[in-house]
Amino acid sequence: MEGQPAKRRRVYSLEPNKVEQAVFARNYMNYLVPALMKIKERSSSQHSGHCDDIQNVVKYEVDMAMVYSAQGYAWSNALSSSKICGQNCDEMVPLNHFPSNPSLKSSNKRKDMLEIKKGLREDGDEENDEVINGQLKSLRRLIPGGEEMCSEQMVTELQSYVSCLQMQVNILQCLAETH
Repeated sequence: MEGQPAKRRRVYSLEPNKVEQAVFARNYMNYLVPALMKIKERSSSQHSGHCDDIQNVVKYEVDMAMVYSAQGYAWSNALSSSKICGQNCDEMVPLNHFPSNPSLKSSNKRKDMLEIKKGLREDGDEENDEVINGQLKSLRRLIPGGEEMCSEQMVTELQSYVSCLQMQVNILQCLAETH
């Protein structure tokens, strides 16, 4: 037995999400920081104040950093193809498009929740289905490529998209604080 090497066992992380977050952050920074440095060099060498052009280039690079860091998701592929094809991705969904957010309507949340529950009990199944379908339609518009996804895939993609957006915000806040 002395001549046999010890078998190595694979060690799995107790928190796989932390590993995924670290990989995302590393890939995101490795893509974005050099791109931002190039933008800074070009803008300082041209001495022109085209703020809109710089904002568009930065937005493009931030989106492409997201694509590069979150490969393998349908929303990432859709975002990549829309950026490469040059489609207009600057459409913003207005906040008032989501009427189901009671915190924006009233400060009396408990009363609103009771009214919502009462309304759900009184309404028929058809009206509930219409509300749910309307909310799913709104969610589909938020996710890049959401219109082409089935409901189950959309929920999975939405989860990954939101978590990547949260990580993106954290990274960009850290970059803003350090520079």
